Amino acid sequence: MTRIIGRPRVLLTAVATALVLAGCGSGPSQATSAAIVGDQSIGLGEVQHEIQWLLDNVPEAQQAKQQRKFDIESRRIVQSRIIHQLLTVAAQRNGLRADDQQIAELINSSGGREAAARAVQVEPDRLDDVAGDQLLLQQLGQKFVDRLSVSLVGTTISSERPGATAEDQALDLGHKIAADPANAAAVIQAGGHQVLDERFSLAEALQASPELAVSAVFGAAEGTVLVIQPSSEQTGWLVASVQERTVTDAADSGSAAAQQSDPQMLYRVGLRMLQPLAGELGVRINPRYGVWDETAMTIAPSEDEVTGYQLQPRTVQP
Repeated sequence: MTRIIGRPRVLLTAVATALVLAGCGSGPSQATSAAIVGDQSIGLGEVQHEIQWLLDNVPEAQQAKQQRKFDIESRRIVQSRIIHQLLTVAAQRNGLRADDQQIAELINSSGGREAAARAVQVEPDRLDDVAGDQLLLQQLGQKFVDRLSVSLVGTTISSERPGATAEDQALDLGHKIAADPANAAAVIQAGGHQVLDERFSLAEALQASPELAVSAVFGAAEGTVLVIQPSSEQTGWLVASVQERTVTDAADSGSAAAQQSDPQMLYRVGLRMLQPLAGELGVRINPRYGVWDETAMTIAPSEDEVTGYQLQPRTVQP
């Protein structure tokens, strides 16, 4: 039995306002929420309680506070709870369930409840949820390995020029494509770039380019224009319009691709498969923690520190 995956490094809907009138409307209040997923609130008090538990029981957390880096831990706690909310919905829709015995075995293999809680840095009362989420994310990833493929029209930009970084150029091109999505290839060619027009299957990507497989390429909705860095080892930016995202009905969770995939990679694929649901339900973050980074499926400190961009194309209004 593998150990509980602690503090996953994942390639991880911004909220610009800090004030939401309490009691106005029927939804939960941002003022008393650390985050809101759809119509479900993640209570600010719950997050603060867990933060205090970490400071009282985990030396690394106290050290992070002394080094003025504890904001990273706070965002991680909120992100974990957001993932749990999204995964609860995804599990219901996909008929997934975490076995209680497997949860217990996973916790025991990580040293028991107290040791495991300190190791993964969550309060003990939430450990079953975290262990169950790990199992469910692996199941969700396995469910989509042989079913998902995407078609892209795009290019890569890696060269710098005076006054314009590769990121600047990529974002500029992304906005041009979003303004004229029907002519994405022509817009790319007009910018002097080579056009990439290909279809990628998730199963093949897992074998040939794992970082691509767990990137926003496989999580973004059709029509989205991506401006991302799919590889941590390469500096190039991918600018691409998602022409089609296909999930087939037939699936074999016992297929070779599903069985051969590393559990850690299945976990990350499962996390990426939550991206469409996050877009559907909406994720709002209390500004004290930052903004939702849909490209990384995590929380960024600010809009200027998101890991990539997902632009929606302009539509002609009737």
